[in-house]
Amino acid sequence: FNYNRRRGLTNFADSALICGPMLHYGYDWLESAIPVVNSCSSSSALCAWSASHAAAAHVLIDDFIFDAIFIAIMFISTGIGEGYYMNQIVTQCKKDYFPTVKTMWKTSFLLMPLEFCLFRFLPLSLRVLGINMMDIIWDAIVSYMIHKRRKADTDEALKLVAI
Repeated sequence: FNYNRRRGLTNFADSALICGPMLHYGYDWLESAIPVVNSCSSSSALCAWSASHAAAAHVLIDDFIFDAIFIAIMFISTGIGEGYYMNQIVTQCKKDYFPTVKTMWKTSFLLMPLEFCLFRFLPLSLRVLGINMMDIIWDAIVSYMIHKRRKADTDEALKLVAI
């Protein structure tokens, strides 16, 4: 196991300074647009049904829209933090963005039941914390996908310099 401190710091900075605050405001917006909490005034089965549908909508929007945006942001922010030039980042995005998004959709599909429970049963004030705990897995997979080619490209560049 070889820990890359710069990679770890850039992933931490991306999560703490960019994606975390964006999730906070994104989830606030989702709750105001499609309320899970207090979606009905009574405690009938119909209210539970509509709260469940609202939570399912939150999960789908988070997994298919927010995640695609956060992956693009992560490509850029970690690339800049690791000292890559913008043209290198754009080239990598063109090659790896859609495979990374597809991999994350597969991962999200496996995590959807947990994510649904977090959206459905946690109060809004704890939702970002709950999702962030789950996102440790998500971030590790995205980081792997992003850095898979970066490592190969760096190794190739080092070989060319050695020649």
